[in-house]
Amino acid sequence: MRTYVRFFYLYLASLATISCADGEPLRVGVAANFASTLESLLRGQTPFTANVSISAAATGVLATQIQLGAPFDVFLGADESRPMKVFTAQPGHDKPTCYAQGSLMLLGASTLEELNGAGRLAIANPDIAPYGRAATEILTRFPNNSMKIIKGASALQAYQFYASGNVDYALVPASLAQEEGLLVPAQWHRPIAQFGMVLQNPKKLNLEARAFMLWLLSEAVQEQLVEMGYERCQND
Repeated sequence: MRTYVRFFYLYLASLATISCADGEPLRVGVAANFASTLESLLRGQTPFTANVSISAAATGVLATQIQLGAPFDVFLGADESRPMKVFTAQPGHDKPTCYAQGSLMLLGASTLEELNGAGRLAIANPDIAPYGRAATEILTRFPNNSMKIIKGASALQAYQFYASGNVDYALVPASLAQEEGLLVPAQWHRPIAQFGMVLQNPKKLNLEARAFMLWLLSEAVQEQLVEMGYERCQND
């Protein structure tokens, strides 16, 4: 990460008079857990001139869309494996780098031991969403529970199931829970390291996309992410 930050201001200087080709927006495919966080960050001062268009979905869905030709300029996933799969399958993309590390919170409970009981529990679909995979790892610690698992298409939808009263509990990203739940110990699941990358786009220069990633990895933004419920990447 420090290598990116070192060249941050160099890129700012080079982008003073550069914008996306033909005024097109910078298209960012972002994991659903990070979408509202990114929108909040973008409401602050940014060093790039392009408008940013956000498309949110589960990481696995976005990776599939990109491999099928979706015209994203940046891919912000919620794990490392899907961005790396895109990187190795389609040469020309920038190598993925970690931009945040997530954690999970249990909503609707007074203690984590309630996961050993009954009720309706919302989680993200573990087949396409890294936070759902982490949730299933947490549940292996409670093999005798009788929870009815309700799977959302993304971590955001799992949270919406709880917020609308359709489930009793939810295991969701801390960034969505906004401190209203119980933080799950990090050792209960594999690290949720979120990786992002600049994608090759033959129709436009990717300088704006690289400036976006440098901004996201900058110290100022990283400090804000900690305040928003994320942790710093372990390789920081």
